[in-house]
Amino acid sequence: MKIVKGYRHTGIICEDMEKSLRFYKEFLGLRVIQDFWDDSDYINKITGLQNANVHMIKLQAEDGTVIELLDYVTHPTDLIDQEVYNVGACHLARQANNIEEAYKELQSKGVSFISEPVLSSEGIAKVCFCFDPNNTRIELVEML
Repeated sequence: MKIVKGYRHTGIICEDMEKSLRFYKEFLGLRVIQDFWDDSDYINKITGLQNANVHMIKLQAEDGTVIELLDYVTHPTDLIDQEVYNVGACHLARQANNIEEAYKELQSKGVSFISEPVLSSEGIAKVCFCFDPNNTRIELVEML
């Protein structure tokens, strides 16, 4: 039996929804496809929380992939310091049209990067990592 049929979305818990929305919508160019609040029995049951109220915004890229921003307003959390080698730390890889231009534009908007775009060791892509407002690492990849 195959358990997984395909990719659905990636959820990112946000400290500041407005900053996160600006990053993914205005900086990366994703479009909002859903924006809603949920305090239902359903959300409490699947998260194991009580009296939760969650603001969710789903954004879609040109290729149809979706990122879901979540703000658990009744259950705030602190940002975690993410290092690539930490167990449990994640990153999201997004394809860039022109990584050099993307790097310059995002830097001009105050986005923090680990490095400038670098040719991958196998020579098939240029890659760099930046941080979203939640310290989630975003890997930008331009396939050559």
